[in-house]
Amino acid sequence: MADAVAPRPVRGQLAVVGIFALGVVFGVALSFVIVHHAILPSRVGPPREGPVPVERMARELDLDADQQEKVRAILERGHTTMRGILDETSRDIRAVLRPDQQTKFDRMRPRSPFPHGGGHGGAHGGPPAEPPQE
Repeated sequence: MADAVAPRPVRGQLAVVGIFALGVVFGVALSFVIVHHAILPSRVGPPREGPVPVERMARELDLDADQQEKVRAILERGHTTMRGILDETSRDIRAVLRPDQQTKFDRMRPRSPFPHGGGHGGAHGGPPAEPPQE
């Protein structure tokens, strides 16, 4: 004879799946914060010496002048997008902090890996000149 096991209610199963999904989301968010505010800052050093990526790509891929200009524009657009994402993330985190925590957060923020500054203290690290308004 088969064991007669009562089926679990669907609501309970959905609750378990929902809790698991929230755990995954919060785990990913926490990993992002840890990597970008604890691990990467210790590994990001002074700007690298040597040719900029476009010059290296031009040399190694034998890019013509038109290709070099297009690649340069693509890289700049990517850097601008990433600076915007990093700035938005920092603003969102800062918005949930108390004023004393915001001050500490501003000091612990990593240097920007992108040239030309951005909201992460520019190429020299440290807090931005003016903290974002809430």
